[in-house]
Amino acid sequence: MWGGDEAGHRFGSAVGQEVIALRQGDGAEPDPDVAIPDYIYSAAHGRHRVDPLNPGQGFLGARYGYVRPFAISSFHPLAKYPAIGSAAYAAHHTQVYTKGAAATSAVVDRTTLETLVGIYWAYDGVKEIGTPPRLYNQIVRSIAVAKGLSTEQNARLFLLINIAMGDAGILAWFYKYLYDLWRPIIGIREYDPSMGPAATAGAFALDPLCDPFWRPLGAPKTNVIDERIRSFTPPFPAYPSGHATFGAASFHAARLYLASISKGTLNADGTDDFAFQLVSDELNGKSIDPDDTVRARHVRSFAGLHEAMFENSISRVFLGVHWRFDGTTGTDPLSMLAATDNIGGVPLGLAIATNIFGLANLRPSPATVKPPPFDATP
Repeated sequence: MWGGDEAGHRFGSAVGQEVIALRQGDGAEPDPDVAIPDYIYSAAHGRHRVDPLNPGQGFLGARYGYVRPFAISSFHPLAKYPAIGSAAYAAHHTQVYTKGAAATSAVVDRTTLETLVGIYWAYDGVKEIGTPPRLYNQIVRSIAVAKGLSTEQNARLFLLINIAMGDAGILAWFYKYLYDLWRPIIGIREYDPSMGPAATAGAFALDPLCDPFWRPLGAPKTNVIDERIRSFTPPFPAYPSGHATFGAASFHAARLYLASISKGTLNADGTDDFAFQLVSDELNGKSIDPDDTVRARHVRSFAGLHEAMFENSISRVFLGVHWRFDGTTGTDPLSMLAATDNIGGVPLGLAIATNIFGLANLRPSPATVKPPPFDATP
């Protein structure tokens, strides 16, 4: 016996098969006839390399930025991160050095709430948790239930947010490997020119922004019962943040659609009133740390999706796996929404959602929608 509505199940399966057929040859699988540059990590100062605490992790999704987009009508350009050595970069560097340090570090300056925020939003692909798009679907579903959406409205809503996230993954991963920026685990340990594979002879003193022994709190290894297993830095470059891009794309697509059907308000300043409460599966009273400790259950409340968008982005700083500008240069939800610098995953995700929602009809992206040349100088 089928669970639930058998007709709905069969219809959904048929739609799924059509989508699979539509995506054949989209570039997700390597094609020997298509010239896409292979990723070779660089020894240069500022470039991404494998997490030294997890040396076998490799480089995930290096070619994914060349997958054919789902629905966007143009490939949104993304500005470069603040220059290494600039005052803006130094401020973000200093923040993650203290806010994202391992709990045992002498330099850690992270509150209990900040640690909780980092773990609440983690969803780093571990057992029984899944990846960030699952969390964002959970959040939008809670709002859809509270708003009493019809079947048709739900179908449209979840189509929009998941198509937006599909294109968010493609664009974010293109720019990750284009800009090839180191993550904090390398950027803090090797900031001084005397450190790393491209080192030059150093002076007596290290640059104060360099700590060769720094460790991040790391993305949590939830539901893996082995205290020897370290938390980790994800295996791909830092900029832009996938969390920030996925979150902004899905939440903004939801805001645009729900406001269009009079289920809430999207204000001129970018704030909204799509309030929700949610128990993250990272903190549901069942998930466990590697030392077999059950985490407490936590209910988190948000006045609007703009608040969730910001907290989701900066949560990665508190784990020590991202610079804040990977998501946004804003210091709060309002400055995030007001930012005009086009730096980070939040503006990239917002642009993707706006583009898709503004299309007269959702159709597959035309063949002319391609990424900019890969040989741009990072």
